[in-house]
Amino acid sequence: MLSLIPTPGFPRKLDQAHAFERSVVPSKFTLFFDCPEDVMQERLLIRGKTSGRADDNLESIKKRFRTFVETSMPVVDEFESQGKVVKIMATEAPEDVYKNVQAKFKERGVEPITLKFVQN
Repeated sequence: MLSLIPTPGFPRKLDQAHAFERSVVPSKFTLFFDCPEDVMQERLLIRGKTSGRADDNLESIKKRFRTFVETSMPVVDEFESQGKVVKIMATEAPEDVYKNVQAKFKERGVEPITLKFVQN
């Protein structure tokens, strides 16, 4: 059975990735949701209508994209060169993306846990 330590959104920078792998555990794989910037921008602007987040505006969104490309993509690129990136196309409907995630996890030997509740 494969043991996992999920670290959503981490590492964001190469130095964090290297430190994590040295001091905690080497990454088994990184789940990367691939989605074109124009699609993400549209989704974030729609979210901004109801989210109440001050940073869901066009200027902040474009800045977040630049920051991601400059600081986080090097992590993805390095892990991809090591065969540690599992890409998921995130342009589909959420339920289809989730099904793809489940399939990719299964390919990597990760099975979902089953919770059983006992009634008193």
